[in-house]
Amino acid sequence: MGKGHVIRNRYEATFKGYDELYRAEQFEKYAVTLKKVRPRGRILDAGCGTGLLLEYMRATGFIDYIDEYVCLDYSWGMLSIARWRTQVICPDKCLLVGGNIESLPFSDKSFEVSYAFTVLDLVDSIMKALDELRRVTRGSIVVTMLKTLPYKDLLISKGYSVLAVSRKDVIFVV
Repeated sequence: MGKGHVIRNRYEATFKGYDELYRAEQFEKYAVTLKKVRPRGRILDAGCGTGLLLEYMRATGFIDYIDEYVCLDYSWGMLSIARWRTQVICPDKCLLVGGNIESLPFSDKSFEVSYAFTVLDLVDSIMKALDELRRVTRGSIVVTMLKTLPYKDLLISKGYSVLAVSRKDVIFVV
């Protein structure tokens, strides 16, 4: 069983408490990121979890600049909470998709902007995830990674640059 399956099982067991535990930490990353890489057009939230990015975008008005918000996650428990959030916030321009960032079920260059907050440390293959994000995105790609992970040089070698640093994460953009 790969790391991705282990992580999926962990989120399936703990998804109900995710927002309470991680909202402030995630909102810190969103605040730094969305000032510099604004959402526009059709966006992908790869590893959307419970849909906290969507909640943040509504609270800050960024939701008005998107045409479609695609929320993808590997955990059905997380998507169940995201489903509720999308129905309340943007039922007409939100789409939920169950799937894995390492094998995205989308056409080439189908997103203007893709975000993957706190996902790369959970995948089996960072390279597959990065390649898939590049394949489906025609504009900016933002990914975050825990400061403690050793893969920062790998991202830089793949053309990503450091956008910002939060308390726990490094935020990259290409």
